[in-house]
Amino acid sequence: MRSNRCRATAAVGTLAALLVGCSGEASDWGYPIPKEFCGVETTQSTLKPLMPYGDAVEEFIRADVGVGPDVGKRCYLYIDREQYGNAKHVSIRQARETEKTDAVVEADRGLHYRNLDSVNLGGPVISAATGDEGALVVMRCKSPNAASAKYPYLVTEVTFGKWADKPKDPTARRDHLQAFLRDYIPATEAARCTQ
Repeated sequence: MRSNRCRATAAVGTLAALLVGCSGEASDWGYPIPKEFCGVETTQSTLKPLMPYGDAVEEFIRADVGVGPDVGKRCYLYIDREQYGNAKHVSIRQARETEKTDAVVEADRGLHYRNLDSVNLGGPVISAATGDEGALVVMRCKSPNAASAKYPYLVTEVTFGKWADKPKDPTARRDHLQAFLRDYIPATEAARCTQ
């Protein structure tokens, strides 16, 4: 029988574990679907199809090397994480950049995503791409603060870990990923472009 719990552990240094805001109801996944991912409120119905099966979920947030608003961060939703780190997961990496990146070119050449699709998310999103391994989104921050002048672009990468469940229908997972991006990216802009 699966337990219905959320779990967090303490860590030292730049690696921090945060208890994920969880709904009171259990899901078919054996754990409650988080209400937040990487400090941004999510719609559970768009996040759930991306989450691996398992019994417990925990979020880890790690800052990238750097100083000031250009520092990126990577957030992991680990499922059934073992003591030494092996786990299925979904991750988000966000970083402020000085120059625009073409998401489709980067996803193809740099990230080597298979079955690449260009996605039109509208608004401040300049380019976005999804593939079997995840998604890459580039948006322009239009905040009047100094950080936006120096680092005007926010790059968001969503990836599935190597132990992630292999979908029976990869096209359906890319469709779910696009639905998640349409929900998540506008909230990400509000949270990260003002820093």
